[in-house]
Amino acid sequence: MTLGRYRVVVTDVDGTLVDDRQNISDANLEAIRKFQERGGLVTLATGRVEDSARPFVRALGIKIPVILYNGAKIFDFKSETCRFESRLEPFVAETVLAAVRSFGLDAVFYADGAAGVLKRSAVIEAYERKDGIRCRELGPDAERFVRRSVKILVIDETGGFSTIEDALQDVREHCSIVRSEPTYLEVLPKGVSKGNALIKLSEMLGVPLQAVIAVGDQLNDLDMIRLAGLGVAVGNAHQEVKRAADVVVRSHLEDAIADIIERYALGGEDFGV
Repeated sequence: MTLGRYRVVVTDVDGTLVDDRQNISDANLEAIRKFQERGGLVTLATGRVEDSARPFVRALGIKIPVILYNGAKIFDFKSETCRFESRLEPFVAETVLAAVRSFGLDAVFYADGAAGVLKRSAVIEAYERKDGIRCRELGPDAERFVRRSVKILVIDETGGFSTIEDALQDVREHCSIVRSEPTYLEVLPKGVSKGNALIKLSEMLGVPLQAVIAVGDQLNDLDMIRLAGLGVAVGNAHQEVKRAADVVVRSHLEDAIADIIERYALGGEDFGV
């Protein structure tokens, strides 16, 4: 069996590649292995940071750069080098910091490969367990750390972000604000997205976007799904993501990545039929 029109599979992690316990199914692992053995390339496009993504990179044997921080960084784990990075403008980060403090919200600030928080809480600890990282409490050094932020994650378990979004109106034209999960609001550098990072990655690899399959489930996956040669929504995806996708496959609990690879990357199925 040889490769068809698609040479690269780029997948989101949470709600797409892994199940609700953060595990990759045996079926997904086997399908990825077969695709790689036939010369296919697999990588991730995730909001996760280096340490959080690393176990999945190892499990999948990824040899090409990975899209991290929802597109704010492209990192090559094989050589341990950063291939692209964008940072928030300091005044944007300071504005988010002031809003987080004003409304008493939980937030994680990412800078210099580390994650920092203003205070520890049950919400932050749940995030640490989910992503497999440890956040440092910033203390009096908070402002200096925050000004170097690559991205800022605001967590609200009610999903009610209208108040902080209103508070950030004056800086919206200087940043990108996305919902990566129902309870996650992310503030990214202007022009940063998984889609724009996918364009950069395809250029690095010398592979046209038409030869790329992009898979996701949330609104932060929208632009990469629209840009890829085959944009795929998993069965549990947000309705807007499903409408934008070329095809909708099984859910993340039903070996979605194996379904995609077997049907389209190896099986040669035409999504237009």
